[in-house]
Amino acid sequence: MKKLFIIIIIFISFQSLSKADDISDFQIEGISVGDSLLKHAKTIGVTKEYILDKDFRFYPGSRRLALLAFSDKGNYDTYYKVQVTVNPNDYKIHRVGGFIKIHNKNDCLNKQKRIIENLENSFISFEKFNEVQFTSHPADKSGKSIANGIYLDLPSGDTAMVECYIWSKEYRKKHGGHKDNLRVTLSNKDGNDFVNNEAFK
Repeated sequence: MKKLFIIIIIFISFQSLSKADDISDFQIEGISVGDSLLKHAKTIGVTKEYILDKDFRFYPGSRRLALLAFSDKGNYDTYYKVQVTVNPNDYKIHRVGGFIKIHNKNDCLNKQKRIIENLENSFISFEKFNEVQFTSHPADKSGKSIANGIYLDLPSGDTAMVECYIWSKEYRKKHGGHKDNLRVTLSNKDGNDFVNNEAFK
């Protein structure tokens, strides 16, 4: 049975008798890494045909994997948007992330801390990388948009990451749809290798 991975207010809640050593049993809005996105049409409130017709957003360095995002249509319990990185040929999910609304930077930091603490208690072993200090987001050339992240790298090569994104007013105005958010992402090893070594080359 899949472990439940949803945030209720600011907590992650799931029942498990044993700790995990990878992210395959965790879910974001019922979606797990390794699933076919086509099996989750009902989960995200669309049809399979809608998914097949939706345009991929490719990374600048490679078209091997692609991004798709789906806003909440009343089906989600926790997130206002779910984003997946999939193989564009078979729609296998390599990364899945959920976007949570935040009020301000401190709100994001408090939620981020609680989620990470819960995750740390859920895995057998991991290497933790803290980037709690905010830095400029490279997408905003003005340097006014900032982001941070905390990452749990597992022996399997999988990663659970919790990141805060705070966009400048100018950037939000120019790029409609960008909202300040807390993002919880699960990635398998191939998804990590792709982002680190292919996606932006």
